[in-house]
Amino acid sequence: MEILAKKIVENEQIKTQTLQEHTSWVTEEALKLIDDKSLLKISMISGWEEEKILDLIFFSCYFHDIGKATIEFQNTINNGTNSYHSLYSVSVLKQINEFNISGEEDSTINLLLTLCLTHHTLLPYNSNNAYFTFLDIVESIFFNYKDSYKNYLNKECLYDFDFEIEEDIEDILFDIEDDLKYIEENHKLRTLYTYCSGILNLADWLASARFSRSLPKTYFEELPTKENFKGKLSFDILRDFQDNLSILGKSVLVEIPTGEGKTEGSLLWAIKNLYDKNSKVIYTLPTQVTSNKLYERVTSLFEKSECGLIHSSSKLYLEKEYEKEHGLVDDFFKSEITFNKNFSKPVTVSTIDSLLKFFINIGRFNIATKNYLNSVVIIDEVHCYDFKLMGFLKRFLELCNEFDVKVCLMSASIPTRIKELLGIENYPIVTEKELFKKKANEIVKIDEELDENFDLIIKKFKENKNILIIRNSVKSATDTYKKLRDDYDIEEDDLILYHSTFKKRDKNQKEKDIFDKLDGNKPFILIATQIVEISLDIDFDVMFTDNAPIDSLIQRFGRVNRKKDETKKGEIYIFKYEKEFPYKSKYLLVTTFDTIKNGYFELGEYVKWLNTVYDKVFENDIKINNEVDSLFKQGYKKYDDVLKELDGIKKSKDNYDLRHIEQSKVDYLLIDDFLDDNIDSKKFHEYTISLPNYYGKKYSYSSQKESFYKVLDLKYNYREGLLIDDDKSCEFM
Repeated sequence: MEILAKKIVENEQIKTQTLQEHTSWVTEEALKLIDDKSLLKISMISGWEEEKILDLIFFSCYFHDIGKATIEFQNTINNGTNSYHSLYSVSVLKQINEFNISGEEDSTINLLLTLCLTHHTLLPYNSNNAYFTFLDIVESIFFNYKDSYKNYLNKECLYDFDFEIEEDIEDILFDIEDDLKYIEENHKLRTLYTYCSGILNLADWLASARFSRSLPKTYFEELPTKENFKGKLSFDILRDFQDNLSILGKSVLVEIPTGEGKTEGSLLWAIKNLYDKNSKVIYTLPTQVTSNKLYERVTSLFEKSECGLIHSSSKLYLEKEYEKEHGLVDDFFKSEITFNKNFSKPVTVSTIDSLLKFFINIGRFNIATKNYLNSVVIIDEVHCYDFKLMGFLKRFLELCNEFDVKVCLMSASIPTRIKELLGIENYPIVTEKELFKKKANEIVKIDEELDENFDLIIKKFKENKNILIIRNSVKSATDTYKKLRDDYDIEEDDLILYHSTFKKRDKNQKEKDIFDKLDGNKPFILIATQIVEISLDIDFDVMFTDNAPIDSLIQRFGRVNRKKDETKKGEIYIFKYEKEFPYKSKYLLVTTFDTIKNGYFELGEYVKWLNTVYDKVFENDIKINNEVDSLFKQGYKKYDDVLKELDGIKKSKDNYDLRHIEQSKVDYLLIDDFLDDNIDSKKFHEYTISLPNYYGKKYSYSSQKESFYKVLDLKYNYREGLLIDDDKSCEFM
């Protein structure tokens, strides 16, 4: 009798797969996912012998679906009724004690049973599901384990398992949650469980994708090499720091100015530290925009099929890219997304938030964690995060050290005090002093508000300069745009306003508009908020900026004369900024303005200013020290607190708030888009705007028409964004 495990409809034809074939495929995929280095790592952490871990993985693959040999599951295959095959497997596995571990108060935990029970969902069962009848063939399936073991592991199987069906499994269901909690609280066991369950679940997914012919690339066909990678670069000769990174086999801190090739250097470092076709590169950035841009770059440096992208809107971005190439979204794309969001691709670009969240416990966290254990991690722009996220980052770096996961931290400028806070002051540093001797921009401090100096802006614009104006709030940026347009008669086509209150689709278009203008011959003016500090690789001739914290200003400096061409010296005008908002420390702003000097300086001088400011701030600013005491500690404890709350095993929601956000934001839909019948509701996400949640109370629109998004009764246009008369409504970044 054939026991079926899978059924799909393909080209209007029903296609089935037997349990034997599916089990064989899962075993094959699982063994491909195991490498000697990670196995040794897990063995050292857990205290289990490598051979024992390998056996546990093999038998979890062999027995994980044995519950499909029941009348109930075969009815599911044939008639679509509900069944719970993982639960049914428990009744057979209860008799196998070879992989038991000691639990709480002299109890035992059957780790093999636990792996198989949780391989689809986590703790979904109750005694009402525990009614099933095994088919007679199940015994012969069970006892084939010895032949299968010898076939796949090339050695005799010395295990002698008893076959017995335990009909009363309620006590197992009663104990399983406590067992999982105990596993979580025991770091060694949690590491072992997570690794083995990650391999089982991922292998099960891969086998299913093979069956549906939608198997994506989840490992390197061939490990990339330095020479092969160099051949894809736009330059022929590596800088000294890039060459140094390409031979460094340990974690590192890279301190190199903006625009000098840190990305290429870090990827060369990553290639050096890949050790197996299953090892992976994870590259993190602060924002979705920077992640999207980097994804475009890595797809030109690696095979596109080997590259993935993860952030809260990545599915939308990748869907558009896929539709451009293939015309429609199909099962293969859906499979790509499924594997992509667990860091299963050989190279994954991600926001730092997504890496840390998935690493804790979202969805199939065990697959993400298994992949992380095989990864090298690049964390770019490490200076850009608030103290809460830095606290979490410190805990993450400690775990990387414990799990021997190599990390490359990168920054153009990170204060010594922040290095000490993160615990990275003793990391080996790769830098290149000559690059910090370059000069880029003449700096001029003006002891007035920017609003009082529009004539200077106009003067520079008439000199055919591309001008960047950075204001510290949406309102001031919008007011500047209107004043240049209305009071100084600058044509709208020569102005671009860019800030946070644009629809997602319009932000993407505005980014394209900005790059088109920069590539053109006609000068223009970009008015923006601090959103441009890290989100866009842009290069202007002149910048007018509100004063800001020293690290933010240095980021802004990098948007002018990016190539450090001393024959085209850039100009930067910093205006005294009287308000504290949106920053929290007036002392930090004043100290920054007082420390910066007028003149034409080497980039190394900026680093000196940075350390001077932060030394004073940490010594004298009570607000900053209070933030460190509260937010940094809160972020540092987040990992352990979340695992404790979820028993370390249960699925979590995406609501960790890893960054300190005083005004949490929500994606809103505007009334005109909501009522536009020409817009497919499936595309509504593209039309949303991320705004503080008080907008939902003040401008809410009620309708009998249903929407996943809250709708705002506000007007909008592409050039300005939201059109609001209320002065306070746009007073944010």
